[in-house]
Amino acid sequence: MKTLPILLIVFAFVFAWTSFAQTQPPNSNSFQPYTPPVVGGLPPNAKNLEQPVFVADRGTGSMPPEVSDYSMPSAEDMGFDESSAVPAIQDMATFGPGTLIAVVGEEHILIGDLVSPEKVTPEILANPQFELMLRKWIVEAIDRKAMAQRFVNDKVSGKPLKERAQARKQIELQTTKIFYQKVVPAQKEKMNCVSDLELEEKLAAAGKSLSSLKREFAESTWAGEHMRESVQEKPLVELSEMQDYYNDNLESFKRPAKARYQIMSAVFKKYPSREAAYQAIVEMWNDVFVGGAPFDAVAKRKSTGFHASEGGQFDWTTQAALKSKVIDKALFENPVRGLSQILEDSDGFHFIEVLERKNAAIQSFQESQVEIRKTLADAKAKKQKTDFIKKVREITPVWTKWPSDIPGSKDLTEYLQ
Repeated sequence: MKTLPILLIVFAFVFAWTSFAQTQPPNSNSFQPYTPPVVGGLPPNAKNLEQPVFVADRGTGSMPPEVSDYSMPSAEDMGFDESSAVPAIQDMATFGPGTLIAVVGEEHILIGDLVSPEKVTPEILANPQFELMLRKWIVEAIDRKAMAQRFVNDKVSGKPLKERAQARKQIELQTTKIFYQKVVPAQKEKMNCVSDLELEEKLAAAGKSLSSLKREFAESTWAGEHMRESVQEKPLVELSEMQDYYNDNLESFKRPAKARYQIMSAVFKKYPSREAAYQAIVEMWNDVFVGGAPFDAVAKRKSTGFHASEGGQFDWTTQAALKSKVIDKALFENPVRGLSQILEDSDGFHFIEVLERKNAAIQSFQESQVEIRKTLADAKAKKQKTDFIKKVREITPVWTKWPSDIPGSKDLTEYLQ
């Protein structure tokens, strides 16, 4: 029974991981969970570039989007400043997939843990952008590992030494069980694999393995759960805070004038001459104003402008948003529900009917409360996450190749002495 809470905790996150796995492209042979793809080579029209281009879409520390409420903050959120991270290209030339670049607690991080080993080529290592991206990913990987370690340590703390080892083993066994029951079948289905062997082969082609996949699943699950237990999902926002925010940001609550309208057009390029277009728009105008025909019915039959098939109706449009200044002027000067005179611009002849209009105004505090509450709650949650991870860092020994990127960390050379 002692293991049941652990099972429930881990099980809660498997659905997020499974959903994340199913977002990967079908028939993909390059599945790399939490590992950014590295592409060597020059793009078109880049004949003057001497360095190979390095492309990445995300860092290794990203949590699945389905766990966004408790996802790990990015390197930038944690204070990583790429502009101040001066590359040391001469050192990178000696790096390889097996190069140790950080230690978190007792866990080692190699370049090959962050980048597919076969893609760690001399050309990529010579690219200054690669080092900057590597340093960003390592910040995220260190945070994730530190959080995962703290989660496990908290679960086993206070127990006798022998029981601690057993409890740790139980956490790992429960996580592994869920991984093979849920994650592996989902991966096999998404990658069109009929057997475990085929899955292993496709993962290997991407520089991965089931063991590395399992490790990433466990780390992300434990780190996310530790965040969930320690940070409020929806921080409390006081009414006074909301009022202060509103008063300090009145400019952002200004709302421009806007209107809904319907329009009929005789577009010049649809007629043999300007005169023919004019005759067509006059006929449409008379059908509505003189003949009393429904605007939308005439528009569907005769208009040659945008949205003719929908009766010429346009949804809310803000003032000065239209390309045609003539139509925009009429839209905010013509009486509501009144048919305008025939208008001419560079595209053709038109007439409009304003269906509804709202004047420019400052959105009231009452109307803004939902928006303000969400803005402040999101900001508080983000700060709580970053503050909590920084606190976890402080109690986790970290050595890294680039200690200046992570406050409180030590130079890796001290660990290797």
